[in-house]
Amino acid sequence: MSRIPAGPKTIMHNGVAVGQYDSTGDLDADAEAVSQFLKDKGLHKKPTPFSAAFNQAVSFATASNYLFEKDLSRSPRNGASVVPFVVNAAFSIELYLKALSLKHGSALRGHELVKLYEGLPINAKAEIQEMAQRCAIGIDASRANSFIEYLHELNNTFVEWRYSFEKQRAGAVYIESTIFVMRVLHEACRLEMP
Repeated sequence: MSRIPAGPKTIMHNGVAVGQYDSTGDLDADAEAVSQFLKDKGLHKKPTPFSAAFNQAVSFATASNYLFEKDLSRSPRNGASVVPFVVNAAFSIELYLKALSLKHGSALRGHELVKLYEGLPINAKAEIQEMAQRCAIGIDASRANSFIEYLHELNNTFVEWRYSFEKQRAGAVYIESTIFVMRVLHEACRLEMP
């Protein structure tokens, strides 16, 4: 049985405080109490496979963005944040691709980004191309045509970088193009289904 400090706790739902409860200090009992509170308020909804995958992708993208903003967007870069940035970004890209597939009614498995992309339904690929065009506006229009090239560069990044200490050298990762890929996939997932 896991314990946390007992006492009043705020219940957050989608980043908004929706109520409070008195914690018993028992995580299992508290989870049940919060779940019941959310059900009573009509806020508890079982996530779809798409929304579960998308939300997890967003979580890893948010972690990589935090590391980028805090340690990698200014000079000198904090080298200790490079590996966690790359691993979180690569995993978010994998999850975005899987979420996009789920959005279109199919499931993908594996870590190789190019194979995941190739396994996407044609409508999902069209959404990626549309968002690559939109996301490239104001940056560099040629980037829209480079999405697949960037994906090839990142293909095995999650597998290679998560244990990079075991290797002499991991493959090169370019921060700006990695961010572009994450943004394109995030926006493609958010597009409404026709």
